[in-house]
Amino acid sequence: MAGLPTAALQLAGFLMAHAFWTTSELPAEGHYQPQSLCMRADGNRSLNTFEGATAKDQDDSARAFITGGASQWPDCAVARQVKVGTPTGDVDALVIDVVQYGGSVMTVVQAYRPAAQGFRLLGDELMMGDSGPLPPLPAAQAAAAMREGAIDHPGLGDKWSQWEQARDPFSPLVQR
Repeated sequence: MAGLPTAALQLAGFLMAHAFWTTSELPAEGHYQPQSLCMRADGNRSLNTFEGATAKDQDDSARAFITGGASQWPDCAVARQVKVGTPTGDVDALVIDVVQYGGSVMTVVQAYRPAAQGFRLLGDELMMGDSGPLPPLPAAQAAAAMREGAIDHPGLGDKWSQWEQARDPFSPLVQR
């Protein structure tokens, strides 16, 4: 990756905050419906929710958008809820795909504890490029850009800072 796509990462952070706001209020069996947030060069944004009869159908629609509909946008972020298998069991996570003109730039994975169990972010985001995890410095820069976008969400109030302060320091997605 030549340079970090700061505007796309800030857009992704905004969507991540929006997605976690929704997720933090879901009932026990609730599922986050995938969404995209795309921005044109003039700054106009479009939020899209992916429809489908099942959570899998919604996820499939979101994945198809990444290589299809996102190609018309300079910057897009697509958020989906997934279960990640770990040695200690499945973990809930949001996956945010950062896309520019239909090409995947990076994928961000943030583990969390669902609302029914006391919503909490678990560890830092995993920043993934084409060849695996980003090195520490670019990963930290990408995370900082996303946090700028997250705190820019007008409806959240202090929620993002509260989630950051209560963030578990360890991610179940990282083996030590």
